[in-house]
Amino acid sequence: MGSGGPHILRLCSDAEYSPDSHNDIQISLPVLLEAEDPARFALLRTWLRWCDESHNCNKHNAKSKAALPTRLLYLGDLDPDVLRLYSPKEDDNIKYFALSHCWGKITENNKRQFCTTDDNINSRLKGFSLSELPKTFRDAIRVTRELGIHYLWIDSLCIIQWNQKDWEYEAERMEGVFASAYCTIAATSALDSNAGFLKRNVNNEYVLVQDALGRRFYICADTDDSNNHVDIDDFDDHVEKAPLNTRAWVMQERILSRRTIHFSDKQMYWECGEGVYCETLTRLKSSFRKIYFMLDPNFPDRLLESGDQRTIEFIQFLSEAYSKRDLTQETDRCVAISGLEARIASAIGCRSRYGIFEQHLHRNLLWQRSDGEKAKRIGYETGIVPSWSWMAYDGGIQFMEIPFGDVYWNKQLRFNKEHKQVFSNIFKRKGIYALVTDVGVFQNCSLEQRDISYAVLDSSKAERGRIWYDIESSGNLHTEWCVVVGRNSHKDEHGLRNEKYYILVVRLTSLDGEYTRVGVGWVQSGYVIRQRLNVRVV
Repeated sequence: MGSGGPHILRLCSDAEYSPDSHNDIQISLPVLLEAEDPARFALLRTWLRWCDESHNCNKHNAKSKAALPTRLLYLGDLDPDVLRLYSPKEDDNIKYFALSHCWGKITENNKRQFCTTDDNINSRLKGFSLSELPKTFRDAIRVTRELGIHYLWIDSLCIIQWNQKDWEYEAERMEGVFASAYCTIAATSALDSNAGFLKRNVNNEYVLVQDALGRRFYICADTDDSNNHVDIDDFDDHVEKAPLNTRAWVMQERILSRRTIHFSDKQMYWECGEGVYCETLTRLKSSFRKIYFMLDPNFPDRLLESGDQRTIEFIQFLSEAYSKRDLTQETDRCVAISGLEARIASAIGCRSRYGIFEQHLHRNLLWQRSDGEKAKRIGYETGIVPSWSWMAYDGGIQFMEIPFGDVYWNKQLRFNKEHKQVFSNIFKRKGIYALVTDVGVFQNCSLEQRDISYAVLDSSKAERGRIWYDIESSGNLHTEWCVVVGRNSHKDEHGLRNEKYYILVVRLTSLDGEYTRVGVGWVQSGYVIRQRLNVRVV
C-alpha cells in the first residue's frame, strides 16, 4: 500500500475488454502464486466467502434425496496427521467438501494400500494416518483444512471398496453427495491418485502481459519474444479438455455441484452459478447456453425455465457428451450418470429408463453411432439394459437432426408398465424394461451400402430412405422389421408431397412378439406397412 488514501483491488473483472475503454483496464496478478503461497489459499477463502455473501449458490438444494453422505472423512483432530471416518447422524448440520478426481492407471495392490475395505473400515472409524493416503488425497485435505472445513468426501475412502452391496447403495446416493457438498474440489491436473494437484507447470519464469487488443498471456521473463507465450485464462484448454473431464463419472459430479474449484496445471478456477473466475482475477463469460445451464447451482431450474425445446436439446447434448467419455468399467455406463438422470426426470415429472426420458421419448430413441463404427454390446447381466437405450452399447452417439414443430409422434409407442419398487433400484431392473408398440415390414425396396449407412432403394434404384445400423446389417430388408417413431410431410424434388417416417429397425428375438433394436433411420411412408400390434421391443 502506498500513500494517498486506500487502494481498492477489484477481485473479479469482466474478461470482455475493449482497447478503447481506457478506464476499464483489467486488474491482474503480475505472476501466478506459488503452490505453497498463503495468498493462494487466501484467494480461495475470499472466493468462498464472497460467493456465500453475494450469490445464491449456497442455498440448500431440496432436490437432493440425501442430505449427508453415509460416511465422511473427519479432518479436525488436534493432531493433523490423524484422520477418521465419521458416519453423520440424521440431525447433523455439517459442511463438507467433495473431491472429484481420476483414479488413473494404478494397480489393485496400490489401491488396497489406501482404500477403505471390509478389512479396515472398523479401524478407520477410530482413526488412521494421513501418511497412508496418496498425494492427490493429501492435497485435497490440505485445501479443505485451509478453507476452514472439517469434513471431506472421497469416493475410495467413504465407500467400501470391493463390497458390491455398499457400492450399489452409495452409487444411488451420488446425486445427493455432490449436490449437498459445500464445495467440490476438482483435481483437474492430477492424472491419478498419486500425482497431486497443487503443483503446476506455469511458475514465476513467466510474466503476465496484455497487448493492445486486451488479450492476456504469459511470456518467458527473460525474453521479449511475444510468440514464446503460454495462454492464460483458457478455461476450455485448462479444464474442459483436461483428462479429468474426459471421465464419465465426473460429468454428473460437476453439474450437480453447487460450486467447484478447478486446480488445473496452469491456474485455479472458481466455478459457480455466476460464472467462472480465474486466479488472475478475471471473470470469464460464456455465450454457450448449454454451459450456462450446467452452471446452475439448483440444476435444472434454469433449463426448465427455458422451455421444452431447450430441454430436449440439452438432454441430447448431455447424452452425446457423456457417451464419448471414458470408463474403467464399461458396465458403469448406466450408473455413472444415474444421479443426474434422476434429477432431470424428477424435475420434468416423468419416468426415465437408461437415458431415455418418457416426456421426450420419441426424440430420445432416435440416436445413432457418431463415429460410423458398428456398436459393441456392453456385457451387462442379461436383461439389464434394453437394446433401444444407447447405454446398452459402448462408444459415442449422436441424435438424428429432426425439425421441431412439424413432426407427428406415434402415440402407440410407449414404455411398458413397471413395478415402482423395482424401478427404485437401478441394479434390479432385470428384464422389465420394454417398449410397447406396433411393428411393420418393408415392401418394394432393397438395401445398398453407402459408406457408414445403407440407402433404401425402390425398384428404379432411387433412394427412398436411409438406415444406420447399430450392429451388422442383414443386407436384406425382407428379414427386418421397423417401428415408426414419428412422421412428417415434405415435398420431393418434383414438388409432390411425401410422408417421411422416422424409424427404429428391429429384429425378432427367440420369443414370439418380442423384438430387439438393430438400427435407426428414415424411409418414405409408401415402403413400410404395419403388420403386428402391441409387441415388445426389449
